Amino acid sequence: MTLPLEAARPAQPSARFTHGDGALQDRGESVLVVAVSLTLFFSVSLLLDFKYEAFDGDAISRMANGFYMIHSRDPHLAAIGFVWNPLSSIADLPLLSLNSLWPTLASHNVAGTTMSALAMACATYQLHAILREWGVAQIPRLVLTGLFVVNPLILLFAGNGMSEAIYVFTMLAATRYLLRWLRTGDLTSLMYCAIALAFGYLERSEPVAAAMLAATLVFWFTFKRSVGDSRSRTWSGLTNVAILLMPIVTAFLGWAAMSWVITGQPFPQFTSKYGNAALIASSHQMATTISERVMHEIKAVTYISPLFAVIVTAAAVVAIRRGNTQLLGVLCVLGGGIGFTLASYATNAIFPWYRYYILLVPVQVLLVGSMLALPSHARKPSPTGTGVGQPSPVRRNRHEKVAAALGAGALSILLLAPSVLGTAFGMDDVHTAPDILLYYGFIFHSHLDHQDRQAQAAYSGIRSIADFLNHQHFVKGEVVVDTSDNCMPNVVTNVDNPRMFVIRNDRDFQRVLDDPLLFHAHYLLVQGSVSAQADAVGQRYPNLGSGSRWVTLVHTFPSKGLCVTFRLFRVTGHPTSNN
Repeated sequence: MTLPLEAARPAQPSARFTHGDGALQDRGESVLVVAVSLTLFFSVSLLLDFKYEAFDGDAISRMANGFYMIHSRDPHLAAIGFVWNPLSSIADLPLLSLNSLWPTLASHNVAGTTMSALAMACATYQLHAILREWGVAQIPRLVLTGLFVVNPLILLFAGNGMSEAIYVFTMLAATRYLLRWLRTGDLTSLMYCAIALAFGYLERSEPVAAAMLAATLVFWFTFKRSVGDSRSRTWSGLTNVAILLMPIVTAFLGWAAMSWVITGQPFPQFTSKYGNAALIASSHQMATTISERVMHEIKAVTYISPLFAVIVTAAAVVAIRRGNTQLLGVLCVLGGGIGFTLASYATNAIFPWYRYYILLVPVQVLLVGSMLALPSHARKPSPTGTGVGQPSPVRRNRHEKVAAALGAGALSILLLAPSVLGTAFGMDDVHTAPDILLYYGFIFHSHLDHQDRQAQAAYSGIRSIADFLNHQHFVKGEVVVDTSDNCMPNVVTNVDNPRMFVIRNDRDFQRVLDDPLLFHAHYLLVQGSVSAQADAVGQRYPNLGSGSRWVTLVHTFPSKGLCVTFRLFRVTGHPTSNN
């Protein structure tokens, strides 16, 4: 069955385009939503940063890449690195530039967690705006927004500085403006959608799939709406597709070209020895079968949305009965991101991290919201000429309206409250959420196991290394270290003088590593013990500590928390032929 084109009747409620008291009331509601969500998210970030001192290694790595750009021994733009997509690191820069005034911005990742709290508050605004523009009544609109905000995955990743917050924000922004274009055909909205997808790609890879599905939808809608023969309608469709795809294609090619010029690899996140593929290949994940990975995905989806099948079925039935094509926009953008994740893990291209399924939270909220939206016949065109409409003055008894709104709010709670509980249970399942339990399990466990105690002691392990190095009063460029693991970036951002380090992001790292004394580097800080080192220093000199006469062991930092053993060697001569 082909759904009728609701876009042919451009009428969509939006308080933004109404007049008088209604506009002020809805603007006030939007401000309240952002203020409350931002306060809640920022409170979570402060608890993680200062009370629990719980820092996700990936979040620190992303923040540290921005830190290296301005505070390292060799500050330059390319120090941002090319394994991670750069947007989080760039977004951290304004606060990191103030780190000399308040070092806690980097040492406790306040710069990163502030960024994620702001981004998730913006995501909340976009989701609320979609519901408002759909004409969802105020009570269920606020209930749905609230259920999004208090979902444990949203709360955690709004406050921990990871990439999920910007990812959710850009994907919801792209969804909102694609939906508006579907209703109105407004090219400005299509451009906003395109820009949001491009920024999304600069944060994560999933928006590529969302853009491809959205492009298909844009072509189909444009072809159906256009007048003239098939050729002219096809060209109109291709033109709109070009508008949608040009920003993300530019971002994709531009980032790949920069990476190729600087590192010699256009996609180091896939081909580098520090990239995701190499990390998976060296882990136990290669041993899992495709059936085990699919079962993991089913389990994760079920935890996050226990009633997902019911919600999808009900939303599809309502959409078909109303001829509502808005659901297609949600499924193309947000569903495209989820589909990319499912396909990636099924083919063993990513780790089984619970956080990768975070888009299920806004998807289920919007699916329920689509069922509560005003049908097209209950709307009238906007007087502003934007094509975004407002509710028509349907005469209804005030008590009936209140009862209907309360019923819609109750239905929202009935369908989505299990998600809040299910998500929390999933976060405590070591097989489903190993990424979350690794760093945060000790926060919500009453009885701590070995891993919890390690996570609890993680920051003290970082500080013990940083304090020792601070007491040595090393000068600029005196210590060579690789920052590719999850521990050392946090050490670099915690020491008083980060310029003491020669790091892998420095342009002369390899030259200094090949002959440290020639470049006045007197110490090597190396991961692990004896041979089979995992970092660049250990790989260059695998026999350190076992007969190398040109170095002397100064100090051993025993494994503590989530940090492995590190050894500090003093360089007393030039490397020998046998290292």
